[in-house]
Amino acid sequence: MGNLTPSLPQYGHSFTSVLSYCFWRCIHYLGRMLAVYLDFDMRPKQILVILFFSFGVVIAAFRKSQTPAEKTAAYYDLHLTKLLTSIHQFAQAQQSGQPIDALKQQYFQSRNHYKRVELFIDAFAPFTARTLNGPDLLRIDEENPGDSIKPHGFQVIEAALWAAKPDLKKVEAELTLLTATIQKLRTDADRKYYFTDDKIWTALRLGAYRVVSLGITGFDAPISLHALPETRSVFATINTVAFFYKQQLPDSAQIPARLLFDKTDQYLITHSAFNAFDRLYFIKTFVNPISSWLTQSALQLGAINTNERAPLNPLAKHLFAADIINRDFFEPNGNYKTTPERTALGKKLFYDNILSGDGTRSCGSCHIPSKGFADGLPKPMDITGAKLLLRNTPTLWNAAWQTKQFYDSRTDKLENQLSAVVHNTDEMKGSLRESVGKLEKDTGYASQFARAYPSSKPTITEYNIANAISCYVRSLISFNSRFDRYMRGQTDSFTIAERAGFNLFMGKAKCGTCHYAPLFNGLTPPLYQETESEILAVPSTNGKIAELDKDPGKAAFTKVNLHKYAFKTPSLRNIALTAPYMHNGVFATLKETIEFYNDGGGTGRGIDLPTQTLPNEKLHLSKNEINQLIAFLETITDTSAAQ
Repeated sequence: MGNLTPSLPQYGHSFTSVLSYCFWRCIHYLGRMLAVYLDFDMRPKQILVILFFSFGVVIAAFRKSQTPAEKTAAYYDLHLTKLLTSIHQFAQAQQSGQPIDALKQQYFQSRNHYKRVELFIDAFAPFTARTLNGPDLLRIDEENPGDSIKPHGFQVIEAALWAAKPDLKKVEAELTLLTATIQKLRTDADRKYYFTDDKIWTALRLGAYRVVSLGITGFDAPISLHALPETRSVFATINTVAFFYKQQLPDSAQIPARLLFDKTDQYLITHSAFNAFDRLYFIKTFVNPISSWLTQSALQLGAINTNERAPLNPLAKHLFAADIINRDFFEPNGNYKTTPERTALGKKLFYDNILSGDGTRSCGSCHIPSKGFADGLPKPMDITGAKLLLRNTPTLWNAAWQTKQFYDSRTDKLENQLSAVVHNTDEMKGSLRESVGKLEKDTGYASQFARAYPSSKPTITEYNIANAISCYVRSLISFNSRFDRYMRGQTDSFTIAERAGFNLFMGKAKCGTCHYAPLFNGLTPPLYQETESEILAVPSTNGKIAELDKDPGKAAFTKVNLHKYAFKTPSLRNIALTAPYMHNGVFATLKETIEFYNDGGGTGRGIDLPTQTLPNEKLHLSKNEINQLIAFLETITDTSAAQ
């Protein structure tokens, strides 16, 4: 076999050297004995490899047991490896000319593997997540608006595979990109900072929220509708990782949770038809209780970071809890946060004509409480009454809970929006600077400003005016509707039609893929930090054959062609009060609006607009289903905050 061990002089004569020498001599003789005893016909190096592996197993057995966080990191590595293997098999099947049905099965397998790690990628590498599984739509690089970003990942592959003429070259290219992206995740130098207890439990909660807001809606499986089997994979990961912490959780918490996870999985196995799936029952019976258990368990473990600035409250029980939104995330800094004094002052200013140039108009002139803080008109008149303004008056309900303002998303702060409206020559033709002088002469306002801004010198400033009115708008929160109370177990009042309407909204009708739960606006899950815009090809008139409305939308200020005809996805809260609908008020009723979507948007009505982001396929909703959708939408009415 030859002498594979170093001689003692190579190491000197220190105690460590002697131990090393003895170790290698033992290895050498053990290898010889093993080879003779087992009659191995192996080279010495092969013997050593086996021995080293054996020693590794022994050492691993005696080493200190892994922490739950370390187990989670290992789980993540394992399933990234499985995902890579699955994608490799998918690529091999494609290259070997397998039939399309076989490739679709390979696609499903790879998607299921991805869903085992998606919640961690979403939480730790959200930009990478979009590369792996973002919508099949061109988008704009917000930091470099002149550049467009091509879509990549699973949804691009889905579109290519399910096309009338499958594009296998695109499939091959995307699989190559997926492989490279996942390899980068495996070697990410920052990953050592990811797997801490608080970050892991945050990822688990967001994973459950993602199931509700994106998963069961078919958001990322829009063509194959493979969402429900994939949901099983997500909960398998949540279940497995949560119980890595079983030594630190009491049996009284574990036993019911294990039973709940088992029942959830069984329900998904026996209810796999996408359009027939009872999402309302599934969320109330399974996802909300699991989410509550995750929050309670994280609290018991001390694995919640309450100092992190995020849109969702980590202490909330579930996605529909009354306290799920972290209001601080949407507020200015501490000096300008909402207070009762500022809200009261802002309400008074909101209805005062003092801010307009000619003293004839207030904010409340166009944002009328009884009309959902809109005005009931397709488009309002300008301040002179001589011409129509460009766009429909938007509701102010839940305006605080979004990261973009105006239909065209041209500002991100309510204070900036207020300033823009006051100074607009067609809307109010006013001046905040001139308003300061007027308000200083009013002793009532002077004392209110002093109470509201005690540390500000002077107390009446342009920004304080804007902030006070914004504080009032931030108080206009609609989140205690009959639907909300039903989801929180506070009422059982929900009709069969309303239940069916919610399931349609979150399923077949695809409303929930743009108006995301729980706010039903464009704030994008699972992080809820970005307010989206969509291109619907809204017509100028309501008819089955129509012409495109010429309002350029977001492109008017970004000057980016891809933003042409893009408008912010609004909140549907109190939608029953805010007719007419769309940025131009073209649809007088909810029924007309839903029929537009049912036709496939503007493209479905003969408008040629290739950049439409709304799927142009017909939804095939029946008249009864349209009525059920309306019944649900009427349940999310809540104006209690305006009383």
